[in-house]
Amino acid sequence: MGREGEWKLKEPGRRKIDARLYFFAGEWMKEKMNEEFQRYFRLLLVGFIILFIFGGAEVVPSSAESNKEKIIPISFCTIDKGSQSGIKEQRFVVVKTEKEWEDLWRLHKGTFLPEQRIPSVDLKQEMIIGVFSGEKRTGGYRIEITKIEENGEKRQLIVFFLESQPPSRAMVTEALTQPYHIVRTRRIELPVKFIPESKI
Repeated sequence: MGREGEWKLKEPGRRKIDARLYFFAGEWMKEKMNEEFQRYFRLLLVGFIILFIFGGAEVVPSSAESNKEKIIPISFCTIDKGSQSGIKEQRFVVVKTEKEWEDLWRLHKGTFLPEQRIPSVDLKQEMIIGVFSGEKRTGGYRIEITKIEENGEKRQLIVFFLESQPPSRAMVTEALTQPYHIVRTRRIELPVKFIPESKI
């Protein structure tokens, strides 16, 4: 036989080897594809978990911005403000009836002459809020309601007030004083909380 015959005899053997190579290559590719698929599936699963967690957080807002929306500023008008009152102890009051208003005004201005007429307030539509510092040994002390807010989250009406005192060595009145601030605002049926802003 010549070389051509030898090549023809060896050709089936080569085909068997090639077939095995294709088989192993195919198995390797399948294994590789399975690894890639598993990796992709894991990434996809992690993505769904993250989306679920953060998506749920948006359904129930808890950010500072959402809390701000629950704070409603309440306007108010001053009825009386000064440093001479018959109420000599620190007191924070909320008045919603005519009787309460008459009693408070009597304590506040009843001992002063000339007698001061009680201011008219429609307590069916409004209410009265007052802050009293108590008696001080000199002048220069002040108290003021700075803002009123309705807190929808806590279901409260918050009254912020600021107290101040005279600087050291300041020229002040050498007399007893009783700083106070009384305001009226629309009637709100919520518990009232008084919060000092700062003391100087």
